[in-house]
Amino acid sequence: MKIIKYITFITGMLCCLNSCRDYVEIEPEGNSRVLKYTSDYRGLANDYGTLENVGGMYIIADDDTEFNEDYQTKISDIWSNCYTWQPTIFNESQGDSDWINLYKTIYHANVMIDGVMSSQKGTTAEKEEIIAEAYVHRAFSYLQLVNIYGPQYNGTLSANEKAVPLLLTPSLYSSLERATVNEVYNQIIADLSNALSYNIQDLPEFNTLPSKAAVYAILARTYLYMSEYGLALESAENALDLQSSLIDLGAIRSNPYGYPVLLDNPEIIFSKKILYGYNGAPISEDLLNSFEEHDARYDVYTASGTNFYPTFTGRGYGVNVYSYSNGINVGVSVPEMYLIAAECHARLADGDLNIALQDLNTVRAKRFDAGSDFMLSANTKQEALDLVLEERRKEFVGRGLRWFDQKRLNLEDRYKKTITRDFKGTTYTLEPGSEGYVFPIFQNYIDLNPELGD
Repeated sequence: MKIIKYITFITGMLCCLNSCRDYVEIEPEGNSRVLKYTSDYRGLANDYGTLENVGGMYIIADDDTEFNEDYQTKISDIWSNCYTWQPTIFNESQGDSDWINLYKTIYHANVMIDGVMSSQKGTTAEKEEIIAEAYVHRAFSYLQLVNIYGPQYNGTLSANEKAVPLLLTPSLYSSLERATVNEVYNQIIADLSNALSYNIQDLPEFNTLPSKAAVYAILARTYLYMSEYGLALESAENALDLQSSLIDLGAIRSNPYGYPVLLDNPEIIFSKKILYGYNGAPISEDLLNSFEEHDARYDVYTASGTNFYPTFTGRGYGVNVYSYSNGINVGVSVPEMYLIAAECHARLADGDLNIALQDLNTVRAKRFDAGSDFMLSANTKQEALDLVLEERRKEFVGRGLRWFDQKRLNLEDRYKKTITRDFKGTTYTLEPGSEGYVFPIFQNYIDLNPELGD
């Protein structure tokens, strides 16, 4: 049996038969067990413990992360391999948790898309809401997958570059040939368009559920990665029309434990979390030194290395320390939409420099101590763009989004850079656009499914 199919099928069914047992009614049919009622599918759609996890090994690879000599001797081989951009990350006895969790979500989404509209004892509105949510989960998962395991999107140049398999049904016998980068992006946009065509709610009761705001926000991130800045701006503004609240970090700087838990966080549009095993990576001195004196993010977004295991000198990502139930959120958020809008205004020929700065300073106004000087100014769009990109790195510290920014910015001469790391006496180099920016598909999976290696 093909490994990816085995993983997605077994993990999906285990969820239905075990963790979802309390709220998914499963009725035997012959030798199989099937979801029958609309409430069954709603239970599957509400299983955020499964659907929220999106991997995280790339957080170790980006230049937000820096291991000192002492820390280098304390970490696992997986962390070591990610940190030094190795062509092999896992040994034969391990598994790729990023791949497994993302395809598990895709399997669940495919089950819902395939069956909910013909389910029993549910209204059309209920069924349409569930199928819309499933399209959003699938789109987000593929956006992660194509950026972890595929080359950076680069217009027509990506037409022949292979990324990951596109599995669009819950069939156990789908082709595992890898789709191109362009094909995956086209599917992401199609899924999000489908979600909008159904009865998806504007804003959910809980930010773990997909919504219209989430659709627009994921479209904004997708189009940004595609360098489609006009469409990214439109989508970001559509998302902000529905949700625009920001937390005043300056008000809680002296007590970071006042940071809201995930479900109560008004900034999160759609919650997705890095796997717990990637918590606590040390933050680079370069990034830490970029925080200004009155920037509350230093004390709220980062925490002393003594809070993590293994401990280290310096600071690591702090929100999970101060609000344990959060984890590391990499889902779309309000500050991300403001910064995407600001970047697009700075890039577009018909963009507005003043609006770019306004959007940028809207975020900063809620990040600095009361009464401090947070306003940034620029005389040109290029200066504004530089400021926005610097702000993205501080706003998304430790969330892994930096890895995806590095990939896309490497297409631009002004921002491309070579990264070097000294690790256990050896110097490692990551050149712009190199193969190190594409995480390898686990060799065990290729051995069992040769088409993955084509």
